[in-house]
Amino acid sequence: MRMLSALLAAALWLAVPTPGRAADPIAEEAARSYRVETGGTTGALAKGATGKLVLAIVPLSGTHVHPEAPLEIALTATAGVALSKAVLGHADAQARKDPKAEAPRFEVPFTATAAGAQELRARLDFYICSDRWCVKQTRDVAVAIDVK
Repeated sequence: MRMLSALLAAALWLAVPTPGRAADPIAEEAARSYRVETGGTTGALAKGATGKLVLAIVPLSGTHVHPEAPLEIALTATAGVALSKAVLGHADAQARKDPKAEAPRFEVPFTATAAGAQELRARLDFYICSDRWCVKQTRDVAVAIDVK
């Protein structure tokens, strides 16, 4: 019984992050090895008009988005915006000269249905890889839209 209690305590200690314990250096390196860009997204439009959400995963310093590992982007928006699609994957990436390009880019049309400040949100789940590691990433992105 004592042995079981000791093992349980050790497992909990390892599972719970503490301020004095260092984080996983590979996970930290992976998180710094790319950026998510939204440049080209329509920022302002009239009610009833169509705009586009642009998302690009841009690998940095010798990394790439794994072309065969799962990639899912879940999209949501405030009530005044209607998205043309709610979930994206590898197949939705914009056509490129190289279909195995390391930086997938997505464009999703949306329609402004109500005036006022609106927001588009994306939860990106994908794998970023180097020649030494491949680490799953989850990143939330929000883009403000002004509907007149």
